[in-house]
Amino acid sequence: MRYGIIDGIFAAPLPRRLSKAMMAESVAMRMKTIQHFEALPTGEQPVFCAIGMFDGLHLGHQSVLKHLIDQARSTKGLSVVLTFQTHPAELLTPDRSPKLIYPTDYKQALLESIGVDIAWMIPFDKRLSQMSAEDFVEKIRHYTHNLSGISVGSNFSFGCRRQGNVDFLKDCGKHHGFQVEGKVPLHYGEDLVSSTRIRHLIQSGNIEMTSRLLGRPYSLMGQVISGDGLGRKLGFPTANLDCQRLALPPLGVYAITCNIEGQERGGVLNIGKRPTLNHTDPKLQVEAHFWDFEMNLYDKRIGLEIKGRLRGERRFPDVDSLKSQIKKDIKNAQCMLEGIR
Repeated sequence: MRYGIIDGIFAAPLPRRLSKAMMAESVAMRMKTIQHFEALPTGEQPVFCAIGMFDGLHLGHQSVLKHLIDQARSTKGLSVVLTFQTHPAELLTPDRSPKLIYPTDYKQALLESIGVDIAWMIPFDKRLSQMSAEDFVEKIRHYTHNLSGISVGSNFSFGCRRQGNVDFLKDCGKHHGFQVEGKVPLHYGEDLVSSTRIRHLIQSGNIEMTSRLLGRPYSLMGQVISGDGLGRKLGFPTANLDCQRLALPPLGVYAITCNIEGQERGGVLNIGKRPTLNHTDPKLQVEAHFWDFEMNLYDKRIGLEIKGRLRGERRFPDVDSLKSQIKKDIKNAQCMLEGIR
């Protein structure tokens, strides 16, 4: 398994379908990341820009971005992905804002791994939400200097009150001299490949289909944060992950693997509210235990590849019963992982 690094601490799996040539080129020419609506370092090169949230970088997104990168390379131009640091719905409809498949920094790592030249990861704020579709296009033209093409999904809409769509972009392109492609959504089976579909698959526990639509094994990403130390007191120290904004599999216990410092480690993952402890205000916990492993993971970002579900969440009569079950969970996880190998 190959893993990418952000700031030297991000242990997240990169796509397994990348060729060695693509991986080598990505390393040799590191992607630039711009985090504000400002001029890009594009010079006079032609710029091809894809716009969207791109949560998950699934097979449909990969199709769009492969075409974008091919266009840029064939013209000695630059591939730019304009995306957002948070989902627009967090600002526009916070009560209905979807949970994300991946955190922003992992999306950044994936964009780099597939060969994107510039990631334009702008904050979606009030000012941007009130910008007209025409002004949005003008900003892109102004800051890219030599815009040659825009790629979006065929149902893409943008601008205040969603004034803009693919037809609007095409009219702008005719007037200003850039091409526009509205990519038809990809199907897998009878349904579309979409971030919404993948979120539903994750939340229903269909990890196998999730991985198929992503084009890579699904991993739960998060930064390790301080917990209450209960796992260590029970004899099973855990790494607690901050996954508040992420779509999560159903409550329960899972067999997992994680690459830590270049070595794959096996473990168990618990997603739940720990009902045995009878907290008056139980909080959802995402905590992983790795056997035969003693290392401080605090503040590191890790990716947990879920291999299978061991059981659902249960309340046990006492702490000793819980400890006994954890031992069984570890043994079952070891058997599952050994069987997979």
